[in-house]
Amino acid sequence: MTNDRPDPGLPSGVPAQPDGTAPAPGPADRPNWPPADDARPLWAPPANEPRRGRLPSFGRVIAALMVLAIVFGAGVRVGRVDVAAPTGSGAQIAVPASLPPQFATYLEAWQVLQDHYVDPSALDPQALTYGSIDGLVRAVGDTDHTRFLTPAELADEHTSLSGSIVGVGAIMSTESGAAVIQAVIPGGPADRASLRGGDHVLAVDGTSTDGQTIDTIVKRIRGTAGTTVRLTILHAGNTNPIVVSIVREKVIVPAVSWALVPGTTIADVRLEEFSTGAAKQLVEALGAARKAGATAIVFDLRGNPGGYVDEAVSIASQFLPGGTVYQQRDRTGKTTAVPARDGGVATTIPLAVLVDNGTASAAEIVAGAIQDAKRGQIIGKTTFGTGTVLSEFNLKDGSALLVGTIEWLTREGRQIWKHGIVPDVTLDSNPIGKIVTPSSLSTLGPAGLATSGDLQLLKAIDVLRAH
Repeated sequence: MTNDRPDPGLPSGVPAQPDGTAPAPGPADRPNWPPADDARPLWAPPANEPRRGRLPSFGRVIAALMVLAIVFGAGVRVGRVDVAAPTGSGAQIAVPASLPPQFATYLEAWQVLQDHYVDPSALDPQALTYGSIDGLVRAVGDTDHTRFLTPAELADEHTSLSGSIVGVGAIMSTESGAAVIQAVIPGGPADRASLRGGDHVLAVDGTSTDGQTIDTIVKRIRGTAGTTVRLTILHAGNTNPIVVSIVREKVIVPAVSWALVPGTTIADVRLEEFSTGAAKQLVEALGAARKAGATAIVFDLRGNPGGYVDEAVSIASQFLPGGTVYQQRDRTGKTTAVPARDGGVATTIPLAVLVDNGTASAAEIVAGAIQDAKRGQIIGKTTFGTGTVLSEFNLKDGSALLVGTIEWLTREGRQIWKHGIVPDVTLDSNPIGKIVTPSSLSTLGPAGLATSGDLQLLKAIDVLRAH
């Protein structure tokens, strides 16, 4: 890999590791991981992005906590802490000076479990330690962003944003709490098994999906290449479910799909996530759409969870004639503008952007930039409100902390974190939340689209027709 920019060093507020390196780049709204091989890719990170750095102070607390947890489980003395003292004996629990005094309560609770829980075999030190770290990170309040990942979860995170996965080749979503296939990858295992968008997934390997989060369901469907997963499927419009056995395989997941809206010259361009190479795919899709006669673009960011911030800058730059994409602010309050890149391929074409509560992180950067630049109307529901760049801090056992180290603001300085992007036109989709994707447009036709219930897409089409 080559990189033609000078080493920018660390931004203010991101401490260096003992060896002088910065925090490891990783997925989800931070510099690309793994980096591309191109000498000057479209998504080359700006010079002031966080790279590697030492664990922040609470990271060292976590490292100390893991050591203490293992030692305490053995029932030995550590400094002034006599963990073998009977509960209630009056022994004073002290903690090392590097830890806050409140940790005495945690240590006491740990020991109560060790001394009294009815099933000692269930007291797995690693499970308890991981659970403790997860609770610690959740208490920060940066919901679904700053978080702890086990080694397996970290590998899944990297794989997801690499643009390829091992699974069945289906993109999942929810409708009224039910697990539904949003679209299938052409030529993939799900496609060959005749699964289609709109099919409900009732069970995975005989276990019901009721009450399961979409992330949990997706993890159960994914697995090792060559293994078989049994899906209980209710096809759209049917009443009797069937069981389909599908062999998992490596599937290349396109980040971008597009189609002309039936009966119009408007292209519906959908971005699933800001994965590696997403900007390059978008440029290709926009070029193909223009060649097919598109005179306006609906850019669908609904349900987009974000991804690499560098991809966001490159993607926003395709629609902006110049200026700032977003501003970033570190923990000291220093604010830096991140400029758009030259060479955008759709800087003048009429544009409307679709968002919802599932639009998050890097997707909010792009929506906010387009809105502030008045390049197009934002239509849908207020976005999720994730507004920090994550740095990946790898722990010695292969797990990691994804920590929000830099907050971003919109082009005009509006705060995204905990506020989200408020649309120019606030509108629900339909009662069951079904989203019409480009892959389904060709089968719907004008009449089917009109009765699809996707009110947000229909509104965007009306806005662009009146442009």
